[in-house]
Amino acid sequence: MKKSENIKLFDPAIRAADFLPELKDDGDPESYELPQSDKILFGLFGDSPDYSKWKFERLWKKFHRADDEDTIAYCLKKGIDVMGNNGEPVPGFRDIAVMLKSIDKGYIKLAKEGGV
Repeated sequence: MKKSENIKLFDPAIRAADFLPELKDDGDPESYELPQSDKILFGLFGDSPDYSKWKFERLWKKFHRADDEDTIAYCLKKGIDVMGNNGEPVPGFRDIAVMLKSIDKGYIKLAKEGGV
């Protein structure tokens, strides 16, 4: 059994796959306006990691070296299910982990809707 299969999802978990862009009318995935991973990040966070800043780059390197199962488990622990409908992690799942860790470390703050 994989590590991520041991983790119980709670009802409030957010599914990153729900933020995947839909295919354009021609059905061509190359016709997305933004890459799939960017669409997911903007949908979840309204932003994406700025890898020109060393803090984000350092976190990305950490998650790039980490075991996929550990990264998936971290995201689940933080309330985001990064598994797609096909049973594989969604595009940019490591970027999602970077954003979550950035929030934990106080590098970024999420604004509530309505600016409150």
